[in-house]
Amino acid sequence: MQSANDFLRSQGAWLRHALRFLKHYILCHFQKNRWIPLDAPAISVENTSVCNSRCVFCPNGLMERPRQQMKMDVFTKAVDEAIQMGSTDIDLFVTIGDPLLDPHLLERGHYIRQFPQVRDVGFNTTLQWLHLFNLDEFFGSGFTWVHVSTVLCGRESYRNFFGVDKYDQMLANLVTLLEENNRRSKPINVEIGIKPTPERRDEILSHPDFKRVQTLTDQDLAAQVRREDFFVCDWGGSVQLPSYLHRMPLWPRRHRPCYRLFQGLMLFSNGKVGACACRDFEATSELILGSVEENSLAEMWHGKQLQQIRADWRTGKKIPDVCRKCRSYDPRAVIKEHCN
Repeated sequence: MQSANDFLRSQGAWLRHALRFLKHYILCHFQKNRWIPLDAPAISVENTSVCNSRCVFCPNGLMERPRQQMKMDVFTKAVDEAIQMGSTDIDLFVTIGDPLLDPHLLERGHYIRQFPQVRDVGFNTTLQWLHLFNLDEFFGSGFTWVHVSTVLCGRESYRNFFGVDKYDQMLANLVTLLEENNRRSKPINVEIGIKPTPERRDEILSHPDFKRVQTLTDQDLAAQVRREDFFVCDWGGSVQLPSYLHRMPLWPRRHRPCYRLFQGLMLFSNGKVGACACRDFEATSELILGSVEENSLAEMWHGKQLQQIRADWRTGKKIPDVCRKCRSYDPRAVIKEHCN
């Protein structure tokens, strides 16, 4: 049963979300050229759709499309076309999957970083499988950032959130990564994302594993734990959230397309290309623009289908179904930094 303090905390968090949304909604209304897409889109590549975890707020267990690695010829074709378009932002941001379960991960990192215009490349991971790679090869592959999603308050808490008993393996990999990164003068920006769990904040902050990891990073993990508001996306209603998590608000969006439609493209592991990397976990929505095996990225980015999706949303004629239910909707202008 929710305590009075928990209730007040959740209401305060909801209010903060609302105020932040209003700020972006109002300020970005006056942003010049806010409906003009980037000439060179950011590219997110789902190098694999394979993931062993079953996180409490992820639809991985519901996904029906094949779990596969992206073929290398498809990958290189997409990267080459992105480079030709002038893209400087190419990362391995998966919709579903853990990049470390891709045996070609390091090869992909090398391939992207051979192009000087791409300054940063990285990926999100649970870090459960880092031990599969040689550390010298990993640090030499060109990755500049790694975001680690984890829990640092014990094996049971980790198993309850991630659905797998891999806490000890993850922790050993995380400590190894941080220690080795520090020894090499931090060539990789390792960012740790503490996931929301029902444990009390003081339990998390006092846990020996949390304290150990905090000594190895400059990131203020304690501040992250203290400001956790337990609001998450439910993937269009597909995921039944545990009682301690709250669905992010479903904000109004008529006539205000999400900035993601103007910012970049998503390449799924099966070669399909979408207009958003956000919540289309089956890669079957109306945001799918084609296949990189059959079409060029330039054709899809500048093509009539995506132009029509943007125009229909702006005029109020139609909002894509997957976008209407998306709780990660963002009203900011395409150049997000302008409206932070």
